[in-house]
Amino acid sequence: MIGTSKCLAFSALACAIPAFAHAGGVTIVTHGFNANMTWVNAMADAIAGRIGTPGIDVTRVNLVVTQSSGNLVVSMSPILVAPEATFTSGEFVVGLDWTAIDSFAAASRNPTPEDIQDSVPTQNVAAAVFQYLQTWSYGGKPILAHPVHLAGHSRGAVLMASLATNLGQRGIYVDHLTTLDPYNVALFGDAAPVVPSSVVFADNIWQDSAFPSGKSLPGAFNQHLGLLGTTSNNHSYMHTYYFGTIDPSATGDGECAGCIDPVWYTQDVDLHTRMQSGFWYSRIAGGDRAGAQAAAGLLSTLGGTAVVGAGGRTAVTVTQPAWPNIFRVETGSLAIAQNQANFTAFDYQASGASVQVKVFAADDRNPSHGGILLGTTTLALASAPTHGVIAWNATPPARPQPYSIYLAVTDLGAGGQTRYAYDAGSLTVLAPPCPGDFNNDGFVDDSDFVAFAAAYDILDCNDPGMPAGCPADLNGDSLVDDADFVIFASAYDSLLCS
Repeated sequence: MIGTSKCLAFSALACAIPAFAHAGGVTIVTHGFNANMTWVNAMADAIAGRIGTPGIDVTRVNLVVTQSSGNLVVSMSPILVAPEATFTSGEFVVGLDWTAIDSFAAASRNPTPEDIQDSVPTQNVAAAVFQYLQTWSYGGKPILAHPVHLAGHSRGAVLMASLATNLGQRGIYVDHLTTLDPYNVALFGDAAPVVPSSVVFADNIWQDSAFPSGKSLPGAFNQHLGLLGTTSNNHSYMHTYYFGTIDPSATGDGECAGCIDPVWYTQDVDLHTRMQSGFWYSRIAGGDRAGAQAAAGLLSTLGGTAVVGAGGRTAVTVTQPAWPNIFRVETGSLAIAQNQANFTAFDYQASGASVQVKVFAADDRNPSHGGILLGTTTLALASAPTHGVIAWNATPPARPQPYSIYLAVTDLGAGGQTRYAYDAGSLTVLAPPCPGDFNNDGFVDDSDFVAFAAAYDILDCNDPGMPAGCPADLNGDSLVDDADFVIFASAYDSLLCS
């Protein structure tokens, strides 16, 4: 939990709207046709602010795509990189900058047919970004090992849909695909946007009140908005609308000031309020994806109603070696005593080979920092998400600070890739109780003797006069008698709880 002083000094937004499940992931946001990075950087900064403090516990970078001798080149532009020691969220928030190639091949208001012919299709940009992502690692772990959220506007939404497909073709499930008024420019050779079968949750916010108009996407949670601005800016206001759900107090999105109208969200087709729309469905915010409307964007094998095939999502063909995936991590009990039995349930998918799944307790949500191994299981191939459980072989040591629980799923075939996912909750391991310390002051002394003597006089734990829970029944037989006195006397002689 972020301390109050740190909130006020660095990231008031992270304190005002607590994040639900930081999970060492990567969020990528991008623009569309003939754009600049103003709103993209503002949106990426706002997402980073939901998590923590950029440059301290969150890393903010941009990826820049340019063209050289006919080849697309992707490079990184670090903005605020968290040092490894303080990188406790493990979260990367990325702005994807392809402004150098997002319109005509030549910077001309009157493009020639050759300019149009040489323009770069969005699927080509996606392929170049995918190749770069495959080489990007931190702490010795690939960036693609972690949950991914892709968000784009207009042509950028089409680009992100293609990138999700690229990832799916290597077996990598995208946790969240957000398309904002997707518009493919056929003149440039853009492929039509689709939601691939390898996306856990997809939401699509679109309008057709003004040109250019977006479109509904099968297999997504589609939110058809009306005229938010004028016919000249309604298309761009789709990303402005989304920004207002990342920071519900915002009145602008960096590109425009005072342009976010609270009325937009009262007239929204989503059943929820502004605080529970748009970005609320992200892994970071932790909104309910299985709710009444949103279930349409959640894969049916993971509890939603989005199907693959006719009238639904587009199936992807996976090449080998394929990455394994892990979803919906949930630990049986999040408050246990040391050495108490426990388990972690999950869903996994593995189309390459059998997998090994390990459960860890960690100090934070950056898997590169490691953790305490609690249990291991080996599971067979599973072409679709399949339920699994790991019974713990051990518990972490008792301590006041909670643990983060995460799973690592490793392909046991030639690929050997590993992906990670965290339980949204945190685990507290309680110290063994101190028999006889009825007032929990760390001592078994005369004040505890008075309490024990009163209970001893009553005897029966079911007597209405007995304190709730019958704490003086130290051997659990529903009586406070001589057997309990022997236990109490030993603790009284020791005095100090250890």
